[in-house]
Amino acid sequence: MVDQLNRFGTAQDRKDSPLNSLLYISRSTIASQAAEAVVAEIVATSVARNAEAGVTGALLFTGTHFAQALEGDEAAIEVLMQRVSSDPRHEEIVIVEQGPLDQRRFDQWSMVYFGPSQFVSRHVTRLLNDPSPTARRRAADWLGELLREFNAL
Repeated sequence: MVDQLNRFGTAQDRKDSPLNSLLYISRSTIASQAAEAVVAEIVATSVARNAEAGVTGALLFTGTHFAQALEGDEAAIEVLMQRVSSDPRHEEIVIVEQGPLDQRRFDQWSMVYFGPSQFVSRHVTRLLNDPSPTARRRAADWLGELLREFNAL
Protein backbone atom coordinates (compact mmCIF):
# COMPACT_ATOMS: atom_id res chain seq x y z
CA MET A 1 0.00 0.00 0.00
CA VAL A 2 1.34 3.43 -0.89
CA ASP A 3 -0.01 6.63 0.63
CA GLN A 4 1.43 9.65 -1.10
CA LEU A 5 0.93 12.67 1.07
CA ASN A 6 1.49 16.38 0.80
CA ARG A 7 2.62 17.12 -2.73
CA PHE A 8 5.64 19.26 -2.06
CA GLY A 9 6.31 21.38 -5.13
CA THR A 10 9.41 21.69 -7.25
CA ALA A 11 12.98 22.16 -6.13
CA GLN A 12 12.77 25.77 -7.25
CA ASP A 13 10.14 26.36 -4.56
CA ARG A 14 12.78 25.71 -1.89
CA LYS A 15 15.90 27.66 -1.01
CA ASP A 16 19.07 26.59 -2.76
CA SER A 17 21.44 24.84 -0.38
CA PRO A 18 23.65 21.77 -0.66
CA LEU A 19 21.56 18.62 -0.68
CA ASN A 20 22.27 15.73 1.63
CA SER A 21 20.59 12.39 2.03
CA LEU A 22 20.29 9.94 4.87
CA LEU A 23 18.75 6.46 4.97
CA TYR A 24 18.17 4.81 8.33
CA ILE A 25 16.48 1.75 9.75
CA SER A 26 15.10 1.47 13.26
CA ARG A 27 13.28 -1.17 15.22
CA SER A 28 9.72 -0.23 16.11
CA THR A 29 8.56 -0.38 19.72
CA ILE A 30 4.92 0.14 18.71
CA ALA A 31 2.48 -2.55 19.85
CA SER A 32 1.06 -4.32 16.80
CA GLN A 33 -2.56 -3.57 17.74
CA ALA A 34 -1.79 0.17 17.84
CA ALA A 35 0.54 0.29 14.83
CA GLU A 36 -1.90 1.55 12.19
CA ALA A 37 -3.02 4.56 14.25
CA VAL A 38 0.45 5.38 15.59
CA VAL A 39 2.10 5.17 12.17
CA ALA A 40 -0.66 7.38 10.71
CA GLU A 41 0.18 9.94 13.41
CA ILE A 42 3.91 9.68 12.61
CA VAL A 43 3.22 10.22 8.91
CA ALA A 44 0.95 13.23 9.53
CA THR A 45 3.54 14.84 11.80
CA SER A 46 6.38 14.05 9.37
CA VAL A 47 4.51 15.58 6.45
CA ALA A 48 4.10 18.87 8.28
CA ARG A 49 7.58 19.02 9.82
CA ASN A 50 9.38 17.94 6.66
CA ALA A 51 7.54 20.48 4.52
CA GLU A 52 8.41 23.23 6.99
CA ALA A 53 12.08 22.15 7.08
CA GLY A 54 12.41 21.73 3.29
CA VAL A 55 13.01 18.00 3.67
CA THR A 56 11.68 15.40 1.26
CA GLY A 57 11.69 11.68 1.75
CA ALA A 58 10.00 8.33 2.10
CA LEU A 59 8.99 6.20 5.08
CA LEU A 60 8.51 2.46 5.01
CA PHE A 61 7.04 0.50 7.93
CA THR A 62 7.33 -3.28 7.92
CA GLY A 63 5.40 -3.93 11.11
CA THR A 64 8.61 -4.37 13.08
CA HIS A 65 11.00 -1.86 11.51
CA PHE A 66 11.01 1.60 10.00
CA ALA A 67 13.17 2.54 7.04
CA GLN A 68 13.27 6.20 6.15
CA ALA A 69 15.06 8.13 3.43
CA LEU A 70 15.50 11.84 4.07
CA GLU A 71 16.91 14.48 1.76
CA GLY A 72 17.51 18.17 2.28
CA ASP A 73 19.82 20.53 4.10
CA GLU A 74 22.29 18.74 6.39
CA ALA A 75 21.23 20.77 9.45
CA ALA A 76 17.53 20.02 8.86
CA ILE A 77 18.24 16.30 8.51
CA GLU A 78 20.32 16.40 11.71
CA VAL A 79 17.41 17.99 13.62
CA LEU A 80 15.02 15.32 12.30
CA MET A 81 17.41 12.54 13.27
CA GLN A 82 17.73 13.99 16.78
CA ARG A 83 13.93 13.76 17.04
CA VAL A 84 13.96 10.18 15.80
CA SER A 85 16.75 9.29 18.24
CA SER A 86 14.77 10.61 21.18
CA ASP A 87 11.44 9.15 20.00
CA PRO A 88 10.54 6.13 22.17
CA ARG A 89 8.81 4.49 19.18
CA HIS A 90 12.25 3.91 17.59
CA GLU A 91 15.17 1.92 18.93
CA GLU A 92 18.31 0.37 17.51
CA ILE A 93 18.66 3.08 14.88
CA VAL A 94 21.15 2.23 12.16
CA ILE A 95 22.23 4.83 9.61
CA VAL A 96 22.60 2.80 6.45
CA GLU A 97 23.69 5.51 4.07
CA GLN A 98 24.35 9.24 4.18
CA GLY A 99 26.11 11.84 2.13
CA PRO A 100 25.80 14.55 -0.50
CA LEU A 101 23.08 14.30 -3.11
CA ASP A 102 23.09 15.82 -6.60
CA GLN A 103 19.31 16.03 -6.90
CA ARG A 104 16.26 15.04 -4.91
CA ARG A 105 14.83 11.60 -5.50
CA PHE A 106 11.56 12.36 -3.67
CA ASP A 107 11.17 15.84 -5.09
CA GLN A 108 7.38 15.88 -5.04
CA TRP A 109 6.78 14.65 -1.50
CA SER A 110 7.61 15.97 1.93
CA MET A 111 6.85 12.38 2.95
CA VAL A 112 5.64 9.42 0.95
CA TYR A 113 4.57 6.44 3.08
CA PHE A 114 4.59 2.73 2.30
CA GLY A 115 2.67 0.37 4.56
CA PRO A 116 3.63 -3.02 5.97
CA SER A 117 5.12 -5.63 3.66
CA GLN A 118 6.56 -9.00 4.65
CA PHE A 119 8.72 -9.03 1.50
CA VAL A 120 10.35 -5.76 2.47
CA SER A 121 10.59 -6.83 6.10
CA ARG A 122 12.81 -9.79 5.17
CA HIS A 123 15.22 -7.51 3.33
CA VAL A 124 15.35 -4.95 6.14
CA THR A 125 16.09 -7.73 8.64
CA ARG A 126 18.80 -9.11 6.36
CA LEU A 127 20.37 -5.67 6.13
CA LEU A 128 20.49 -5.38 9.91
CA ASN A 129 21.74 -8.89 10.61
CA ASP A 130 24.25 -9.67 7.86
CA PRO A 131 27.79 -8.88 9.06
CA SER A 132 29.27 -8.89 5.55
CA PRO A 133 29.97 -5.33 4.36
CA THR A 134 29.33 -6.41 0.75
CA ALA A 135 25.96 -7.94 1.60
CA ARG A 136 25.00 -4.89 3.71
CA ARG A 137 25.96 -2.53 0.87
CA ARG A 138 23.92 -4.56 -1.61
CA ALA A 139 20.92 -4.62 0.76
CA ALA A 140 21.22 -0.86 1.41
CA ASP A 141 21.33 -0.17 -2.32
CA TRP A 142 18.31 -2.41 -2.83
CA LEU A 143 16.33 -0.65 -0.07
CA GLY A 144 17.12 2.79 -1.47
CA GLU A 145 16.12 1.67 -4.95
CA LEU A 146 12.89 0.15 -3.61
CA LEU A 147 11.94 3.43 -1.94
CA ARG A 148 12.63 5.31 -5.18
CA GLU A 149 10.55 2.81 -7.16
CA PHE A 150 7.63 3.17 -4.75
CA ASN A 151 7.95 6.93 -5.12
CA ALA A 152 7.43 6.57 -8.88
CA LEU A 153 4.02 4.84 -8.43
